[in-house]
Amino acid sequence: MKRIIILLLSLSLLVACVPTPETKFVVNKGDVTIETDVPDAEVRDVLDGVPKRWEAEFSYREGTVKVQIDAEIETPDVGRFPIVEVAPASIDPQIAAKLLYKLIPGGSIRISDRGGKPYTLEDVDQWIEEVKQQLAHTDEMAFASDEDRDAYIDAQNAELSRLFEMRKTAESGEVTSFSAYELLARYGTTECGVLDADGMECAVLMWKPQADEKADKRESVLHIDSLLPSCTVEGIRVESKEDALKAADALIEEIELSDCYACVSQKDGPNAILCYYGRVYGGVKSSPLVETVLDGAAYRMPWPNEMLLVRFVKSDGRVSVSYVCPSDTVGEIGNAELLSFEEIQAQFEKNMKASYAWFDERTVSAAITVDRISLGYYRVPMKDAPNRYALIPAWTFLGKRTVEEPSDGGDGTTILESDLKNGVLMILSGLDGSLLYAG
Repeated sequence: MKRIIILLLSLSLLVACVPTPETKFVVNKGDVTIETDVPDAEVRDVLDGVPKRWEAEFSYREGTVKVQIDAEIETPDVGRFPIVEVAPASIDPQIAAKLLYKLIPGGSIRISDRGGKPYTLEDVDQWIEEVKQQLAHTDEMAFASDEDRDAYIDAQNAELSRLFEMRKTAESGEVTSFSAYELLARYGTTECGVLDADGMECAVLMWKPQADEKADKRESVLHIDSLLPSCTVEGIRVESKEDALKAADALIEEIELSDCYACVSQKDGPNAILCYYGRVYGGVKSSPLVETVLDGAAYRMPWPNEMLLVRFVKSDGRVSVSYVCPSDTVGEIGNAELLSFEEIQAQFEKNMKASYAWFDERTVSAAITVDRISLGYYRVPMKDAPNRYALIPAWTFLGKRTVEEPSDGGDGTTILESDLKNGVLMILSGLDGSLLYAG
């Protein structure tokens, strides 16, 4: 039986927030601690005091590491900056199906369980028999608890139900057509080919909705990779970041997510242009750091950042969409008191020197350039509150980092540019200036 591939990503719609009492927060390396009740904080005075640009330079390690700042500063036009509790969400089948219909030319969609080829009745019968054999040997398997054993049996029985539904389709000699959005939910976790009306594979679907009550919704994923030029960019020749943003914005609006997401970062590569979208709440965008796996960091999130990525292939107009780790809004839990930008500047210089002290003896010199600074939301876990998360104000510093090292041959030196995720050098808490992330 074809094994279902498990992936990590997710999606959801923003729900109405439910205000709760205002609360003061203490932040320690990204952990939000609820302390005492305080009145709403007015942030307009702090934001009005932020300059439009910051120009500065400093060096350390006897001048071998130089930091140059020539950056535009972006702040939201808001009068309040609520701290918001959010929770992982499952994928909405209706959004997933809308994306499929939009990305597949002609809008005719059929699904295959086997590399773009319709499955046969013999295939399904073989898969059913394999699941039955697994159930028959349940008593021979070791489980950590009775609950784990029951969950395993429930999962196998659910898979049998799905396969029997597929068998009905196979008996008719056809693959399943999406005549309604709800049909997508029938498949559960799967990786499959998507066929057009002629039976040709036109896209790849990776789908892990995590809608079950026992499922870990932090592990939801939706990925659609179009194998043909997509109608999404019909009439728009994507050759620049501006073209890509126009086409991506149109797609996000058409699937009715433009109120929830906004483009926070773009990347123009040799073969594709990527548009990264992050959650928006109360007119405040997410930090540009959305593509996040914090391996090796002193502080690591158990729930990767929420992201909606639209990728355009330059040569042929193909489009892929990834919906990653969505959230639902639980409610507001207080307004933020923002640190002044002068204090943020001081914290940046202090943390920059501490964070980049790792340059080893092989490093001849290093150059760090900051060309963009933005204030937005960044998600952190609540301290001493397992599986609870909050959006807090955070300053994101973006730019480039190069390192000069001796050449492998021993003659001269080589300049290497570091691969920073979405160009992010550092993120500092807007509440107390503590370090949340260093690229």
